[in-house]
Amino acid sequence: MSEPLLRLIGAAVTGGIWGLGLARLWAEAGFCPLFHSSGWAVVAVAVVCAGITALLAFDLGPRPRSPECDSNGLCFRPSSLLPLVFPLLYVSGITPNPLAGIVLLIGGLVLSGLFMLPSIRRGWQLLLLGLAVGVLYWRTLLPSVGQADTFEFQVVVPALGVAHPTGYPLYVLLTKPFTWLPLGNVAWRVNLASAVYATAAVLTLFLLLRQLLLDLGTPQEGLEWPAALAAALGLAVSPVFWSQAVVAEVYALHHWFVVVILGLLLFPIPGWKPTRRWQVICFLIGLSFTNHLTTALLLPAVTLAWLWERPRGRTVDWLVAGGLMLLGLSVYLFIPLRWPALNDGARMTLAEFLAYVTGDQFHGALRLDGWLDPVRWTIVGRLLREPFGWAGLGLAAVGTARLGIRHLRAFVLTGVTFLGFVLYGLDYYVADVSVFVLPAHGVLALWLGLGLDWCIAGLSRCCAALCPRRPALAGRWGALVGAGVACLLPLSAIWTNFPRVDQSQNQGGDAWGEYVLSLPLEPNSAVLADVTKFAPLYYVQQIEGLRPDLDILLLGTEAQYHEELAARLGADQTVYLARYLPNLGGLFLRSVGPVVQVNQRPSAEVVVPAGSGSPSDLGTEIRLLGRQLDPDPLGRPLYHLTLYWQAMAPVSGDFLVRLRLVDEAGQVQWESGGVRPVGGLYPTNGWPVEAVISDYHALSPPPWLPPGRYTVEVGLFPPFVERGLAVDGGPAEWLTLDRLDVGEGMRSAVGSALPQRRRSLFSGGEWLTGHDQAGEGMAGSPFVVALAWRGVEQDREIRLVWVDERGQEAGGAVFPLAAGMVCSRYVITAPQEAGRYTLHVGMRGAAVHCGWLAPAVDDCALASVEVSPAWDGEANFAGLVLLLGAEVEVDGEEARSGEEIPVTLRWRALRGMEQDYTVFVQLIGPDGQLHGQEDAWPVQGTYPTSQWNVGEEVFDPYRVRVSAAAPPGSYRVEVGWYLLTTMERLPVLDERGRPVGDSFVAGAFSVVE
Repeated sequence: MSEPLLRLIGAAVTGGIWGLGLARLWAEAGFCPLFHSSGWAVVAVAVVCAGITALLAFDLGPRPRSPECDSNGLCFRPSSLLPLVFPLLYVSGITPNPLAGIVLLIGGLVLSGLFMLPSIRRGWQLLLLGLAVGVLYWRTLLPSVGQADTFEFQVVVPALGVAHPTGYPLYVLLTKPFTWLPLGNVAWRVNLASAVYATAAVLTLFLLLRQLLLDLGTPQEGLEWPAALAAALGLAVSPVFWSQAVVAEVYALHHWFVVVILGLLLFPIPGWKPTRRWQVICFLIGLSFTNHLTTALLLPAVTLAWLWERPRGRTVDWLVAGGLMLLGLSVYLFIPLRWPALNDGARMTLAEFLAYVTGDQFHGALRLDGWLDPVRWTIVGRLLREPFGWAGLGLAAVGTARLGIRHLRAFVLTGVTFLGFVLYGLDYYVADVSVFVLPAHGVLALWLGLGLDWCIAGLSRCCAALCPRRPALAGRWGALVGAGVACLLPLSAIWTNFPRVDQSQNQGGDAWGEYVLSLPLEPNSAVLADVTKFAPLYYVQQIEGLRPDLDILLLGTEAQYHEELAARLGADQTVYLARYLPNLGGLFLRSVGPVVQVNQRPSAEVVVPAGSGSPSDLGTEIRLLGRQLDPDPLGRPLYHLTLYWQAMAPVSGDFLVRLRLVDEAGQVQWESGGVRPVGGLYPTNGWPVEAVISDYHALSPPPWLPPGRYTVEVGLFPPFVERGLAVDGGPAEWLTLDRLDVGEGMRSAVGSALPQRRRSLFSGGEWLTGHDQAGEGMAGSPFVVALAWRGVEQDREIRLVWVDERGQEAGGAVFPLAAGMVCSRYVITAPQEAGRYTLHVGMRGAAVHCGWLAPAVDDCALASVEVSPAWDGEANFAGLVLLLGAEVEVDGEEARSGEEIPVTLRWRALRGMEQDYTVFVQLIGPDGQLHGQEDAWPVQGTYPTSQWNVGEEVFDPYRVRVSAAAPPGSYRVEVGWYLLTTMERLPVLDERGRPVGDSFVAGAFSVVE
């Protein structure tokens, strides 16, 4: 067979594979039934793509006695089409995610084009890398106000303000021009700056690594770039780096400085004298300090590079270098110069300035003995493994060894930089330590690229040795195969990490803040907020100009909030709480929307609106005077419900307000877990007699609620008790309040957000697009299954069936699926016998194609579930996480006040969690009071629950200090979970799935004098 014919056949095969991927993507991302179930339609697409590729190969391929590259510099070789087979991973079902299909199709096409470019056109690689990274960051950019530092920068940058220590003046000044863009809102523009800085850092790393590979030598001329491209793209789409590229933060800019400075330390600039290069380095170091203080961790590498090089220069050259460093550092002067305008004319003293720019308030978090703590090694080790995995670390080790042999200077400088940032991560005890080790990730990417290039070279040599007749051709084929595999590593990271870092649908709390500030809050009042509520309130006030008369405050501790509350109430200023604050006994509270007004005496301002219904009694002590239910004025999928209560006599019990929605058939479709009135701050046994108490609740219909008209009902129940107060002396425990409609606008389309995605097509045109369920359950207990849908145009019935390992049905149930549903939720009873089961889903009266080109069957296997006779742990929190064990380490089970109590918890994730829940560990004394508490995300705040995998076990240590005033006696250690945004705790469930508490006693000890 002639060589030209082989070229055409090879081109047609690769094009056909690419076409198969396109057809599957068309079916699953475009929801096209034709390409999902018809093999002929799929083959037609593949044939068309194969024909196009063959024609291009014929047109671009070399002619006899003609050069391989055409007049435009495009070089066609059959090996250049190898990346077109990337979609085979998607077509074969190895990676069935449609997002993977998109990435593999586009990535394969682009990489084939790059392989055709001659080596002299290296700018194309840089351009396409920047375009790819920029598009990814643009697509996942946070469109709204963020939290913590992100929110602060979104407010500080537009006003040219001074951020928290160390001030970050360079970031503020460089980012300010982005606020002038005529695109998006101000928050989005500030976020966009991080995407630009991150893209620049990635491109700089690519150039640095490519130059290093050119110095070391590459397996094929013009193929030094694939390893550099793979490593740079791998860093760009690693979870931590990507997360910092889509929000307003300083770390993307900091990483850019680190890469630029490291590049200048490694390579001379053609045509520049060494002293001039060192002058630029000094200037950049000074500038970088004004962006982030951890620039100091580069100084060991800078010092070693100078000692290694010992550049000769005149005294004046080094004076200029020192002056340029001071010039860079002079950006810090922005802080004292701007300070008076931001602080009522008060000037910053020199001592204050030095404390500010050195981050004096954070020095306590830096513990120089942290490297001796094994927990820190676990944390930092996980963070170093996270961007590239074990395979990436192995390749980085190969690259490090190669660098040590071939380029000792680069080995030493990169190694010192890596160790510096790793050691800092070990010693700096903060929750967001991951961002501080980002430069270490950059060095790992550098080493990874060297390791990949070594592997590509090795594969090229092996292929050349195996084909002695045409070693050059075989070597190039080997190099291209290796390069393609190398590029698959970052491509796979894109579809893996995209859902994790995507912020594009996160609307933040902008609407919440706008709604609160539109309420009739008293003029010149104060709002004391927590960190999650402060951000949207302050942003809307400062950037959008709403309610500038309000004092919106964020403080550090509960004691500070109590002091501020007392001071402002003492000055007769109206105070609202936008946070949970315990121990408010003696004060009188009422809801004003989602915030709580605090008064020193019962408020006479609460007026029950006209037309709010007739009064009803709940029990003998509490009366509901009226209710008001309003849709959200900003179009959010929720209703605003305000209840007006009155205590007719002293209330003896602590009752929770529960709400539920009942459909027109009288079936309860949803019920809340219950919350104390007035934002959880005003227990019923603290209500003054005869006072009218307004009690606000945000009523958001869950996304799985069928569309229709619902009755809203309310009841008062003791905590974790199913028997509530009687309504008007009768047998009913629930009082009808009002009716509301749930339609398309009231239900968010969260189907695509379910963690386990699939594309199953039913014969009626319905698509099952995702599902979520636990990976384990308890025999005979309720088991929750969530399903995501598309194209449900008529009412259907869903059948869920348990199938054992022998293929026999072991139970099941039929559930309704209403037309228009995008998400449904069902509770099915787990099998009575323990074992491994497969949960199947089907639709009555309809066949289903479970996957692409799959035959029509009655039902589809949904998930494999391990059913146990009992939970093998201590406590089940809301069916989300299982406490496997707890250890309270107290010598002799006795401690003294002021001592730290080590508590070690071991968790297992039962299902994927979208929210980041907070763990609380409390020390409850003999008086029933709290005498020590630690609240944090798991693993010292470094491992939020949204990152946990189903079935993963997490080792979670705490150290809780017993308060100095703790009385002697027996203490118990209680642990639990809550969501900071709502302060709602996760309930502890019994074996039947019923809530029995909201904390678990993990251990006990005694305090002695």
